Amino acid sequence: MVIFFQEILICNFRIFALLKKRTQMTNKLPDYLLKKKNIFLFLAFVALFSILFINIYKPFNSILWVKNVAKSVYFLFSGLIVISGISVMLISRLVMLLLKSRMKITIVDYFIWIIVEILIMSTIYSFAAKEIYREPIDFFDIFPNTVLYITLTLFLPYLVSWLYFALQEKNSAIAKLVEMNRYIDEENYVSLGNEKQNLIHFHDEKGTLRLSIKFSKLYYIEAADNYVNIYYENKGKISRFLLRKSLKSIEDSYKEYPLIRCHRSYIINVEKVKVLKKEKDGTYLDFDFGEINVIPVSKTYSQNIIDIFYK
Repeated sequence: MVIFFQEILICNFRIFALLKKRTQMTNKLPDYLLKKKNIFLFLAFVALFSILFINIYKPFNSILWVKNVAKSVYFLFSGLIVISGISVMLISRLVMLLLKSRMKITIVDYFIWIIVEILIMSTIYSFAAKEIYREPIDFFDIFPNTVLYITLTLFLPYLVSWLYFALQEKNSAIAKLVEMNRYIDEENYVSLGNEKQNLIHFHDEKGTLRLSIKFSKLYYIEAADNYVNIYYENKGKISRFLLRKSLKSIEDSYKEYPLIRCHRSYIINVEKVKVLKKEKDGTYLDFDFGEINVIPVSKTYSQNIIDIFYK
């Protein structure tokens, strides 16, 4: 009898191996089905569902085994039956977790694994039922019904748990996607801010755009009556651009840029200043660029400039 059962298992493995080869169902099993937390949740759900199923449906004519006993005794008896089955599944899943790190487990492998679990549990329950039955009964008269009952018992827990875990995984993926999009949006916002810092646009007093340059190329702006001279680097040399606009208007319009008033006639790009010199006749800023003379710092703005460079 045992040899016959072994032959059945071998035959099943061969059939499913052939199906696997022909259908090419070699997709890797979703990771959420092999997570430890999900496995224990699944087993707990199977145990709860099975106890309810046995107590409501009473398969195998099990009510006759404990005839004329209290419902609490039957509930305890059904609990022992479920625990034995859950123990088989627990050992099986622990073995699966060990194999997970050594080999790729595909969807077909998982279904074969489930069928073997069902056959093993069916064998255990069939032998137990054969011993409990008061009248002589052949093992193979019980075994097919046992396989059917266990399959029906496990079908709904498997289906519900797979759907639940898949939904949880999908929600987790959506949450990660939302977080990633938020991060990308923040990065884009920063990039836009950086782009704004990289370019500076100068408009005349009528609002017409006259000059756009990289802020890193700008050195200083000098007042010239109703105009300003904008000094910036172009092709390794200092260029000057005359713009009809007041220096005060420049100061008020570009507060988001590190442009600092150091004199009634000058606004400087503090990022380009290399040297701050305090001499007998006053304070001066040096850009360390051969074509640019030092820029004087008036007493009105002297302390502010010193504080900026000493931060």
